[in-house]
Amino acid sequence: MLYQIIDKHLFNRALLIVSIIVIILIIPGESRAQAPTGKIIVHVNGFENNNGKARLLIFSSKEKASFPKERDKAYGKFIVPIIDNKVLFTFENLPFGDYAISVHHDEDNNGKVNSNFLGIPNEGLGASNDAKGFMGPPNFDKAKVTLNKEQITIIINMVN
Repeated sequence: MLYQIIDKHLFNRALLIVSIIVIILIIPGESRAQAPTGKIIVHVNGFENNNGKARLLIFSSKEKASFPKERDKAYGKFIVPIIDNKVLFTFENLPFGDYAISVHHDEDNNGKVNSNFLGIPNEGLGASNDAKGFMGPPNFDKAKVTLNKEQITIIINMVN
C-alpha cells in the first residue's frame, strides 16, 4: 500500500514536470519578446577613384575598445564596390544600440591599410560622424551613432 502511494505521488510529480516542459516548448516563438532591430544606411563620399573596393567595418559598443584597428573583432565586415567615387551600403538587422563604422579604400585589394615610411596611411579612410583621431585613428565615442529606431541614415566623407 505504501508503495502505491509513493508511486502515485512520483507519477503525479513526473506528469506535472512533463506538462510544464511541453507547454514551454509549444509557446510560439513570436510571442517571446525579441529585441528591436533596425538598419543603418551609410552614404560614403569622396573616394579618390573607383579602384579596388571599400572595406566597411561596424563595431557595436561591445567591441568599442577594438575600434577601428582590430578588424577581426568587428561586429560585421563588408567589402563593397565603389561606383562614381561613392558607396551606398545598408547594415541590416542590427539590435538597437551604439555603433561605430570605419571605411577603408583598399585601392590595391590587398586587405591592408597601406602607409608610408612614417606609418601615415596613404589609402583613403573614413569613420562615422567624420570622426578623426589625434596622431592615430578616432576612438569609438567620437564615431558613435545610436540606432534607436527602425532606420537611420549617415554620411561618411573619406579622408584621402
